[in-house]
Amino acid sequence: MDRKNYIQAEIEKFGSEHPEVKLEKSPISINEIAKVEMRLRTTIPNAVKDYLLSYTLSVPFVTGKMLGDFSETYCEETGRWRELEIEEEIATTIIQLPLMFPNKDLSEFEQSNTIFLGTGFLYLGLYNGEYYVLLDLQSEQVYQVDMERVRPALGEETRADIIRWALPFFHSFEDLVRCFFGGELYDEDELTFDVE
Repeated sequence: MDRKNYIQAEIEKFGSEHPEVKLEKSPISINEIAKVEMRLRTTIPNAVKDYLLSYTLSVPFVTGKMLGDFSETYCEETGRWRELEIEEEIATTIIQLPLMFPNKDLSEFEQSNTIFLGTGFLYLGLYNGEYYVLLDLQSEQVYQVDMERVRPALGEETRADIIRWALPFFHSFEDLVRCFFGGELYDEDELTFDVE
């Protein structure tokens, strides 16, 4: 299955499993993406383009199940964070990506990426409201970086902050989609999917 079909299929599967989330075909065109690339002076990787061309969502974030060293979990019933119980091994985490409610165009994506110009990283969104989700434009690996450790819009200094504080998150954007839209359990420490 090619990448575009894979990303679309995972989001469609997510939509069928979560009927409360309204999916709409993305209004973004390849020409709009090309204009954003020109203004940002970068090339957006194909996997991210495929995501941008797939669907918009009616929710501000999606959740994923993770194994790792977590102290809190997001409670979907209450919409709040709570401490993990000692016997709990799996945490629910949240990610905010472009095209999620309320913005359904590329303006927010482009604006967010202007502070990362010249760093070699593409801003994808926010993880747990505290971490930038960044894609390395060379390796296409996805990283998380504590927002408080990055001095944005300072070019080389921003890049140095990212390199110093970045933690590997996913091997690829497809793996991120697999976790947050496909619902597969992911081990954040081992960077692997938990296969039973």
